[in-house]
Amino acid sequence: MAEALLTWIRDHGAIGVALFLAVENVGVPWPTTLAYIVAIELVRLGQLSWLGALVVCTLGHVLGSIVAYLMGRGGDNIVLRYAQKGGRLDRTMAWLDQWFDRHGILTILVARMVGYVRPWASIAAGLAEVPIVSFTLWTTLGTALHVALALWLAQAGFWFWDAYPRLRIALIVIVALVFWGAFLYAVIRSLFQRRRGDEPAKAGGPVEEAADTTQGG
Repeated sequence: MAEALLTWIRDHGAIGVALFLAVENVGVPWPTTLAYIVAIELVRLGQLSWLGALVVCTLGHVLGSIVAYLMGRGGDNIVLRYAQKGGRLDRTMAWLDQWFDRHGILTILVARMVGYVRPWASIAAGLAEVPIVSFTLWTTLGTALHVALALWLAQAGFWFWDAYPRLRIALIVIVALVFWGAFLYAVIRSLFQRRRGDEPAKAGGPVEEAADTTQGG
């Protein structure tokens, strides 16, 4: 799947990079690293400057974040129901409440740095009715910092690939372990959280039935 996504982004160039990142910010869990890889490829080919890559990636993130914000501000929709069902939105809201109490509007900037929180933080900001101007300003600033670091890491990866051809296999293995390890961790964590969420209901069922029977008798 990753190879197919990478091919799609390459086929669509800078627009593909921006769209891919925008969709991820609406809550689609796919690897943004692929977009950064293509962005640096475009820089190496002379089709984008490094600053141009920064602008394209930041723009994609921000546009997707604004869409997610408007979804939260608008109320009930399929993405919001999905987020609430998985518990992601509740956890993000709890995290944002704590950070807002301590750091105020700077919380939005910090949320841009956390991959797991990033998509749901925008929805949560919409639900909390954070002013859209403040949201957009801090989202753009936080995103630019995050993108600059991500592009630098991607560029370092290309440099390592060119400088140490004998270590390419090791690099591929490390990247695969990191990518799939993070993916499997997220899946397993989600399954355990859902299981823990179901346990009280299952455990409480017989007790509630017994109580109803006693009251009825």
